[in-house]
Amino acid sequence: MHLAYNGIDVDPETQALTRNRLHWLLDHLPPGRILDLGCSQGTLSVLAARRGDRVTGVDIEEEAIAFASGLAAELPADVAARLAFVRGDGACLGFPDASFDSAIAGELLEHVADPGVVLTELHRVLAPGGTLLASVPHGLMPHHDHHRTFYRAGLRRLLEPLFEVRELTVLDRHIAAVAVRRETPQGVPAFVLTQEEADFLQREERLEQQLQSLRDKLARANGLYRDVTAANAELKAQIGGSRAGQYVLDQLSALQDTVQRLSAGVADGAATERNELQESLRELTEERDRLRADLRIAETEIGLLREAAGTAKVERDRLLESIHGLSSGLEALRETAEAVTLQRDELRALVRAQAESLRTAEAAHRDVDAEHVTAQRGMRERIIELDTELQTQQAELARIRTVYNGERHRHELTQQRLAKSVTLESKLRQENERLRAKLETVTGRLADYRDQVTRIRSSRAWRMLSVYRQLRRPGRSNPTQLTRETRPATATGAPTRMVVRRPSPPARPAPAPQPAAAAPVPLEEFRDGLREWIARARAAEGDEVVLMFSGTTFVQEARGNRPIRLTRVYLDRDCPVFFNYYRWRDTDPLPSHPDPLLFQSPIDITPRLLDEVLSADFGGKRKLLFASFPHETMVRTLTHAASRGWVTIYDARDDWEEFAKIGMAKWYHPGYERYLVAHADVVTAVSAPLAKKMETLGGRKVSVNANALDPAFPTPTTPRRPDATRIGYFGHLTDKWFDWDLVLRTARTYPSHTFELAGHQNPDLRLPDNVRLLGLLGHRELAELSAEWALALIPFKNGALADAVDPIKVYEYLHLGLPVLTTYFPQCVDYPGVRVTESAAEFVAALPQVADSALDLEEIRSWLARNTWECRVDAYSELAERVVRKGREGLLTLLECR
Repeated sequence: MHLAYNGIDVDPETQALTRNRLHWLLDHLPPGRILDLGCSQGTLSVLAARRGDRVTGVDIEEEAIAFASGLAAELPADVAARLAFVRGDGACLGFPDASFDSAIAGELLEHVADPGVVLTELHRVLAPGGTLLASVPHGLMPHHDHHRTFYRAGLRRLLEPLFEVRELTVLDRHIAAVAVRRETPQGVPAFVLTQEEADFLQREERLEQQLQSLRDKLARANGLYRDVTAANAELKAQIGGSRAGQYVLDQLSALQDTVQRLSAGVADGAATERNELQESLRELTEERDRLRADLRIAETEIGLLREAAGTAKVERDRLLESIHGLSSGLEALRETAEAVTLQRDELRALVRAQAESLRTAEAAHRDVDAEHVTAQRGMRERIIELDTELQTQQAELARIRTVYNGERHRHELTQQRLAKSVTLESKLRQENERLRAKLETVTGRLADYRDQVTRIRSSRAWRMLSVYRQLRRPGRSNPTQLTRETRPATATGAPTRMVVRRPSPPARPAPAPQPAAAAPVPLEEFRDGLREWIARARAAEGDEVVLMFSGTTFVQEARGNRPIRLTRVYLDRDCPVFFNYYRWRDTDPLPSHPDPLLFQSPIDITPRLLDEVLSADFGGKRKLLFASFPHETMVRTLTHAASRGWVTIYDARDDWEEFAKIGMAKWYHPGYERYLVAHADVVTAVSAPLAKKMETLGGRKVSVNANALDPAFPTPTTPRRPDATRIGYFGHLTDKWFDWDLVLRTARTYPSHTFELAGHQNPDLRLPDNVRLLGLLGHRELAELSAEWALALIPFKNGALADAVDPIKVYEYLHLGLPVLTTYFPQCVDYPGVRVTESAAEFVAALPQVADSALDLEEIRSWLARNTWECRVDAYSELAERVVRKGREGLLTLLECR
């Protein structure tokens, strides 16, 4: 890496690619404490130290560490002080946990035996939120020390269990990733190729083998050509002395030219090569025939010379030797021609093999191109999907920003109100002190006056004045009239004594007789009724018995909360229900109900009856205990019920903690709710935000079982005739959560509209003329009234209380065919026909749009059919069956060992 980065013994292109890859890693490397694992000769470590980071380089090769240490010694002292090079193994790093802010694994993971172990070590030594930079070769890159081949998806799968991949890109022939350490691992990292990646790798390996085979064949052909050329040169050197040798050399040169022409012909085409070879063979044949003719002529001449001149014997011998040498040369020429022919055949075979290999390579290349086109098409589709996801995320971000702005606005308003409240509190405190001081002064004066009056009335002058006043008023009895009693004289003859006696005050009139208070129902009468109900419950046809711990009496017409709706379904299924309700005094009359399978028990009596209910024999029915709110009685009863075979269910239907904050649920204690969430057999919540809160409280999975529609809820007897200016609402009107400020603002914004509000607990407010309070109405009256409404409102105050709510009235509004406009209820965001707003301004602006909208009635009917109380009861039966089948979890498991 050091040589490539500095351009030593490498071409400029390799140097540029190396620099580009290292600079990319350096640009994405956050400052701080850095670990360079597999640092090699320390090039990247030195670059990071020069910019001011503290870097520790680790490599398993001693030579690499020695070279890097030598580089560090040549650097300035301040830079060298920030560098440290250590020999070590990435599978077992000798550093404490959270020692580094960032780590680099540059071209390392393809060399190690188990990259998952190395990544686990890097996760350990990185601080929370630390960054990992990793680079590996992209695709097949043959090397004796490469243990595996990486593609983009494979590298992501390897990193994802321990690191969140923020960026993944391709640099030349390498893949580079920027990842952030996960606080909690999501699994064990493991390198696995998908089937598609494995198939692509096999194709790459086959192409590489074919290319290597072509290289080997080309090398052999080049070597063979060099050998022939060398043999020709050697032959020329051997026979280059005589005229005949020169003639042979000329022939060899011609033959070599022919070979060259043949090679060129092979390159130009098979047909041209064949023609040239045939021409060359013809020329060689003619040359051979001429040489044979010349040989015969030479033999004739020799015979003539033998007959003509005996003195030419020496010359004849020389000529004979020349002829013999020429024959040998011809033989050698023939052998050379045969060798050339063999080489020509080999070259032809080699050219044919190369052509076939080239055709195969071209076909494979076309296959690879087709695969690349398919991959590019998949990448384009993925990019489109990512663009869509990005737009969705941006929309979600905009929504969150809107929520944040609304929350910030509410916070500012709250701060302003708080400041006003503090100022007002100070003024009220001062006024209170002033009034207290004034009260003390008046009290003191009053005490002085009382003392004076007492002294005056006890004085003799006051008594005489009173007698005088009475005497001045004739005709009226004198309350101070003196009566004289003459007692008989004593035995001693002493005169009698006059006794002055004040007459008795007139008798007060007797108070009017008060009506006698109703006497409470005796406990034994409740017990007798309970025993009769247990007998009826045992004989009932339903296969479940329910203990519903609710807070209201069982009524249907004016109110219908979740426990009431669930109870109605169980009663329709012939399942008996013990229904707890709240009452203020033990003298309140008992509620009446027509169903013999329903037993209503007030909350002051229920604890005295629970032992008998929980221990009763219901004939093998499945027993379900519903705690619809976290009351102390349910905390005391939970374990006892579980030990008696009851499936305990905590049904979180509201955020009771938030209700307690506004002074509504004064009985609430957070410890009671935590206990129920942690130990009930089944825990459900009506909304996803409330389920998340319950999961946080109990540390367990909480399922969402939302509210629903009662199909028996009445509908108008006449077709809907909506008036675009009539807006409706029914339900609670308490200012604890009903946003009166928003309603009044909306009414003032649309003075031509009429807002009809049906419900109870409305505060004493001065309302505009277009806001009408209708009082508490029954369901039938509401259904008839809704036929003329353009839409229905749910204007609750935004906050934690509303976040947990799934309003039942949403289902009833949709059942009546009304579009719904609400404040922010997260559970209702995806409900059809419901417009959820996040701020007061959005609520006011959306009212005309919702009023003009048309519901998709088919979609609404289909959605309501999937969200009935029957479906909710079925869900509870499935959860209870799961508890019975699988057994309990946690501490309540001990109850099953009895």
